[in-house]
Amino acid sequence: MSSENVELVRRLYTTLGGRGSPRDFDQRLTDDALAPFFDPQVEWIPVADSLQAVDRYHGFAGVRRVWSEFVAAWDEYQVEPLEFHEARDRVAVVVHIVGHTKGLEIDETRSSLLTIRDGLVVRVEAFAARDGAREAIG
Repeated sequence: MSSENVELVRRLYTTLGGRGSPRDFDQRLTDDALAPFFDPQVEWIPVADSLQAVDRYHGFAGVRRVWSEFVAAWDEYQVEPLEFHEARDRVAVVVHIVGHTKGLEIDETRSSLLTIRDGLVVRVEAFAARDGAREAIG
């Protein structure tokens, strides 16, 4: 396992996914904060049939939009990576998502598949299922 790719994804989730609220999230989404993790032309594909199910998000502006739309719905949230699985230039990560707002709570386990090139994430594909990303890498 290439520890470099897994470590990049681990640092990414620590930076973006840690516990927080929408009020303290904007500082995590500046170009300077995103540049160590993402290629400027990154493509983000949300979970199909989700509230965020636009076709794709592109670039740093797209990353800001997908995360801003996600955290805007919650008074408090936490995204915790549980497992990392690597295959060549891709890392599947299983995440536990907990959040609450106005009496509504979320407690789910999902996954994402990140493609890495030249030390930066160039593509993120989100899956509603825990095993979705691992199945995608085969």
